[in-house]
Amino acid sequence: MKILITGASSGLGKELARQYATQDNELILLARREDKLYK
Repeated sequence: MKILITGASSGLGKELARQYATQDNELILLARREDKLYK
């Protein structure tokens, strides 16, 4: 399944990204600060 998550660098968006990443999903992550996505 493809999942688009906005606000993926912090808070709820970050936690959702972590949860969906453990499953067999294709993630599309959006954030204002690209550097925070790699932490």
